[in-house]
Amino acid sequence: MKIPLGLFLAAGLAVASPPAISPAAGLRLSADELARIAAGEVVVRLEPAPGGGPRQGVGAATIDQPPARVFAALTDFAHWSEFMPFMTRSEARREADGSVLCAQALALPSGERHYLARAVSRIEGTGERTAWQVTWSYLPGSGNITAQRGSWTLTTFEAGHGAGRTLAVLHLASDPGGVSGWLADRVTAKSIPWIFNGLRQHVRRDRYSPARPG
Repeated sequence: MKIPLGLFLAAGLAVASPPAISPAAGLRLSADELARIAAGEVVVRLEPAPGGGPRQGVGAATIDQPPARVFAALTDFAHWSEFMPFMTRSEARREADGSVLCAQALALPSGERHYLARAVSRIEGTGERTAWQVTWSYLPGSGNITAQRGSWTLTTFEAGHGAGRTLAVLHLASDPGGVSGWLADRVTAKSIPWIFNGLRQHVRRDRYSPARPG
C-alpha cells in the first residue's frame, strides 16, 4: 500500500523579500512566521483534517543539521520512540515494495494505544527544489486507535543562514479514540514543539553522522 503524496502541497512563500526557503517545503509562511522560525521558534497551526475528526497539526521549524542527516534520522523508524513524545515502542520491518511497516505503542493519559502504520520515504526534485519526504498512515483495524497519519517534508533553509540548516515541516493528524475532539486538538498542539525539540537532539546521535570515505 503506497501513501499518496497529496499531503504535500507545493506553494510559493508569502514573504516581502525574495524567497528565503524552497517552495518545495509545501507551506505558505508570513514574513513574521519566517522570522520566528529563523530565530529557532517552532511555529504551530491547527487546520481541518482531511476526512474530518480532530484537527491536523502543522509545525515548522529549523534544525541545525543538513536535510540528508535529518532524513536519515526520520527514516530510522525503529528508533522513533527515542524522540517522539508518548511513544514507548517502535519496531520496523521493510516490506518488498520499499515501504516500512511500523509497530508502535503510545502511553497516553487516557490509556495505552498500539497500532501498525505503513511509512514511505523518498527524495524528490533537484537543487533548491529538493524535498526529502516521509509519510505514514495507520492501517485500519490493526490497533486500538481511530486514526494516525502524518508527513515530514525537509528542505534546505537558506535565508542567509547557510545551507547546513534544515527547514522541517510536520503534518500530524491523530485521533486516539475515546477522547473529545477538543482534547485531541490540545494534545496535538502541545506535542508538536516537543517532537521538534526531541528531533533536534536525536539527529545529533553518532549513528546519523555521514559515512567517512575509506
